[in-house]
Amino acid sequence: MKVLSLVNLTKKQTEKIESISEVELKVVSPKKVVAADLDGVEVLYGWSNNLKDAVLKSETLNWIQVVRAGVDALPLRQLADKGVILTNGSGANAINIAEQTLAYMLMFVRRMNLTARHQDAREWKQDDGYDEVYNKTVMIVGVGHIGTLIARYAKALGMKTIGVRRSNRPAEYIDEMIPMSEMKSRIGEVHFVVNVLPDTEETMGLFNQELFQAMSKKAYYINIGRGKTTNMEDLISALKNDEIAGSGLDVTTPEPLPSDSPLWNMENVIITPHDAGNSVHYSERAFDIFKRNLKSYVENGEVVENIVNYSTGY
Repeated sequence: MKVLSLVNLTKKQTEKIESISEVELKVVSPKKVVAADLDGVEVLYGWSNNLKDAVLKSETLNWIQVVRAGVDALPLRQLADKGVILTNGSGANAINIAEQTLAYMLMFVRRMNLTARHQDAREWKQDDGYDEVYNKTVMIVGVGHIGTLIARYAKALGMKTIGVRRSNRPAEYIDEMIPMSEMKSRIGEVHFVVNVLPDTEETMGLFNQELFQAMSKKAYYINIGRGKTTNMEDLISALKNDEIAGSGLDVTTPEPLPSDSPLWNMENVIITPHDAGNSVHYSERAFDIFKRNLKSYVENGEVVENIVNYSTGY
């Protein structure tokens, strides 16, 4: 069985893959990979747009495992038509994204978004409104691996948690789970709204003027999901008009955020350059998912983790 990895593997990782019987491993840089590298390949680890045409023409490729959670850059419809199995790295970055989400919340309540600006200006200054996350309520929109871990950390700090997803199926550490259809009617109750949604046709522009106006004026909006899920002009308007207290943005649209965006100069906005998913531990966690899936695929003919549903896009 030929396996092509577009992910640079360590010597130890290579040995783990090669120790699985029947596996013939080839590692190629995604920048240097060519169509010929896909000849006879059944399993692809990683993704490169350089291979898009070759992937869609391949008669042997049966399974693609991408490293990141998001799969919106792949030709999903064509892959579904070909019957290619697609799995992602969902969960590999849950710890670091959950920690960064907490950082936004803690910075806002402890006014550190302002303190950082005072430090740059060499000002010894205290601000009004120092608060705590304790006993605050956070609404987590999109409860998967990341959302569940955010809820776990929030509970450890004494917060209340409301989860939102397509169904109202319960999840650990979520005090109350509600369907998407109830989000607008409940969003005014919470102190933090955390967007963990993927980029799909259903989620595009979901957070708009209507939702921002339904939020409490003391609430903060945090987006660590996908930029296209937020109407940026509506968000800017909500911030300018004090309809919400502030916003923590790891993702925007477009990216990078243009230098002339008014968001840069807003003291109640924290902007990070889509780095919440980055961690020195990420590649190893993503590899472990692939290794377990590959072992199951070889031994049982099926993968067991993070299978992407083509109909939902995640």
